[in-house]
Amino acid sequence: MAKKATKAVVTIADKKYPLIFGFKFLNEINALPKESEQVDNLTLLIGGLIDGDPNALKSVLIASLSTYDELDERDIIEYLETSDEVEVLFENFIEFLTSAPLLKKRTMKIKATIEQMMKTVEAQAKAGLEQAMTK
Repeated sequence: MAKKATKAVVTIADKKYPLIFGFKFLNEINALPKESEQVDNLTLLIGGLIDGDPNALKSVLIASLSTYDELDERDIIEYLETSDEVEVLFENFIEFLTSAPLLKKRTMKIKATIEQMMKTVEAQAKAGLEQAMTK
């Protein structure tokens, strides 16, 4: 049986807002100040979501709610600071991105690359520890 997809919706001030991962979302992500010349913003944010970075969650949530003129950044920050849904958002955001038609393929590639990098770093750390213990 197929896994049921989690709905990409948040409730802010008793109103439900579907998260939208379209071109406006991409434009918002691309407009963020670049933290690295080698890595694009979407890759950094997906890595941040995987790592549990609250600023990455804030940036992605603001971008995915950018189509709602009645919401401003203060509303979204207040929601993140007071909501009991935040942990669930961290758990589900990658799923949201991998199910969005415009982002599915790219998100899956980024996620796979990050996971491979993490495995490589872990293997190198383990090898270094084993080498240090044999000296």
